[in-house]
Amino acid sequence: MSHLKLPPLPPYQKQQRKSYAGFVRSTSVQSTPSPTSNFATSFQLIVTAPTSSLTNTNTKMSNDQKIPVGFVTMDHQVAGHTFHVGTEEIGMLKSVDDGSVLKPAGSPMCAAREIKFYEQLLTTTDKDILPLRDFIAEYRGTQTLAVGSKAVNFIKLRDLTHGISEPCVIDIKMGRRTWDPLATEQKREAEENKYVGCKNTVGFCIPGLQTHHIASGTYKKFGKEYGKKLNQNTVKEALRLFLNADSGLCRQLIMQILTNLWAIQKWIRTQKVYQFYSSSILIIYDARKLRQILEAKVRTPTTPDGEIRSESPLNSLQNQLKPNRSSSNSLRGSGESLNTLEASGSPTVPKTVYRKIQRSHSSMNNYEQEMQKMKDNYTLMLDNLVGVYDSNKEWVHVKMIDFAHTFNNNEISDGQPTVDKNYLDGIEHLVEMFEELLKQCD
Repeated sequence: MSHLKLPPLPPYQKQQRKSYAGFVRSTSVQSTPSPTSNFATSFQLIVTAPTSSLTNTNTKMSNDQKIPVGFVTMDHQVAGHTFHVGTEEIGMLKSVDDGSVLKPAGSPMCAAREIKFYEQLLTTTDKDILPLRDFIAEYRGTQTLAVGSKAVNFIKLRDLTHGISEPCVIDIKMGRRTWDPLATEQKREAEENKYVGCKNTVGFCIPGLQTHHIASGTYKKFGKEYGKKLNQNTVKEALRLFLNADSGLCRQLIMQILTNLWAIQKWIRTQKVYQFYSSSILIIYDARKLRQILEAKVRTPTTPDGEIRSESPLNSLQNQLKPNRSSSNSLRGSGESLNTLEASGSPTVPKTVYRKIQRSHSSMNNYEQEMQKMKDNYTLMLDNLVGVYDSNKEWVHVKMIDFAHTFNNNEISDGQPTVDKNYLDGIEHLVEMFEELLKQCD
């Protein structure tokens, strides 16, 4: 059990604060977007930059904010969970050594409740609770760090973005009701007035998301102001934005997400142990992997009738390695002999390479771009071949997060425990939307 001693919160002072992303919070009123404009582009992004230009600015922030050596700020945080050092607002931290993320523990009451939830889950033998272990990020205890002159308490979890090249992240807060039974009247009123366009219609809301936009090659991040304007129609656009749908909906990606959502949905429909308030589902995927899948899909061979020829990754790789007579002739026309290559003991060369040997180096040929595509394709083939067996190749994560307002049913109910209808309402709608997206896949 954790023996973390939680200090009292500092007194609240009204002052201008910088966000954890390093931007001063703006109080200006945004102009009304044109009715014909895209909903997403009508909001100022927190971040927008070319994907290739993204660099880690954590070193500078660590020096300025006196973050301990071995830790950096979490670039991929999209919502909530911050603490203050003077006028600076800092979010989650990341360990540079062990693939862990440190979430600020928050107020003593919330911290104690969340830590208790995680530690009970570690030791439980209750068959009704055990499935929940698969739905949450790995809990790694608690840690206290000196940030500047302040001791800050953290909950340590597995960093789900660790090892992902271009993380696309969305935080989906579940339920129409996001205030817990101990909330003050003021807190309750504040929560009821947030994200009303989404919560009151579809039973969930989106406090933040980020995506590596494949079509434009840019990184985009949307915050809570974007989420607050969403409604039952535009929230579907937000999901499509997150999934890079303008480059083509990917059946493989949506199926992986749905498989996890279905498992959570099935458990929520029957469990009567917990009531989850202000808890979220975090979805993460790697845009680099998605890009490779979409590019491979474009090059999928077809039959004479126009039907897509289905091939396993292994068969596809084998077919590319088979000798081709026409390619052999072309190769001889370039001055090279296939027999010469074979006699030299060189391995059989894929037909795509034959074509490249016979080309002249003219300005019409973008060799660098084509070579990069070849490398990406080869990497994709290897991923498909070994990914089933290599746990480090995971590129999609769907996890339940944020349990500071999670209550045992026996704490809040004098009668028979019931299912969590509030959470269930949200995940039913969310699953329905992803199922509809799946139907739209090619």
